[in-house]
Amino acid sequence: MKIFLPIKIDDIGGTSIFSRKFKEGMENRGHVVQFEPFDDYDVLFVVVSCPFKYVREAKRLKKPIIQRLDGVFYPSTISGWLYPLYNLKAKIIHRFFSNHTIYQSHYSQYCSEKFLGKRKDGNQSLVYNGVDLKKFTAEGPAKKLQEGDALSFVTASRFRRKDQIVPIIEALTHFKETTKKPFTLFVAGTFTGAAATVPKDYAHLPWIKFMGKVSNHDLPAYYRDANAFLFTHQNPPCPNNIIEAMACGLPICGVDDGSMSELTSPGKNSELIPTKGDAFYKERNLDTQAFSRNLEKIIADQTNYSKISAQIAKDRFDIETMLDLYDEAIRKASKK
Repeated sequence: MKIFLPIKIDDIGGTSIFSRKFKEGMENRGHVVQFEPFDDYDVLFVVVSCPFKYVREAKRLKKPIIQRLDGVFYPSTISGWLYPLYNLKAKIIHRFFSNHTIYQSHYSQYCSEKFLGKRKDGNQSLVYNGVDLKKFTAEGPAKKLQEGDALSFVTASRFRRKDQIVPIIEALTHFKETTKKPFTLFVAGTFTGAAATVPKDYAHLPWIKFMGKVSNHDLPAYYRDANAFLFTHQNPPCPNNIIEAMACGLPICGVDDGSMSELTSPGKNSELIPTKGDAFYKERNLDTQAFSRNLEKIIADQTNYSKISAQIAKDRFDIETMLDLYDEAIRKASKK
């Protein structure tokens, strides 16, 4: 089967990482996947950035359209109160063009149905993101992050909003004051948009190292030398960096928001500070002192948290399982 997935691939970023894994895995299963336009495709696979012209053309040619939905826009995102306009293309595709919808998580489905509407025909499935368990493993070579007995914490993302990083810095300020333990926070990724000035704003803190862009290929080696992965993103639908960190045996210290309690097992491989409401209409005020206490709890029992993280990734987020489910959904939609 020939699959057209219109996307511009970046070096980093969840959708680009997914698309590369999708192409490799589906081609290993005998399909053809192309990112550039071609005429004789069998299925159009739509991610959020897909130009609408390809959707319109596929509909005219009566070719199946599979829409993958992760996050949507709402007032507390970068869209502000223009969120209906930002959601318009995805909503039109969802309601009038797609033959099948794939949600990344139960939380992703909840958000999509709230802001885009429900499918009336029931042609939908839930497929969690998958991780390459041959590359992201707890065993393997590690890149030494620092010398001595100091703790190493890590976070990684494309940082576009301050909620992705500033609460972590505030929590570690409390951690430093209460524990007196030496540590370094290693931050992998680029900074743009509202978060563009963060590396400069916090350059004076000696316990933060901004690593810049780190390739997905190199991340496992860094993860294996870290003590915990820290995460404060608002309303995450199904973050790749979380399941990749878990596969490398990292405990997760985060926020009970979005899909986090769906992906991790709080009290077993993660500690998540509680939240109230959905944060759709205003940004959360996080209890960073509680975050710091949770981190202390993780460090006190890191070995057990780590073992359970790696096991959860193996049991639930194997990329082969993800690809099998995408293959099934695409074949099913193509027969309709």
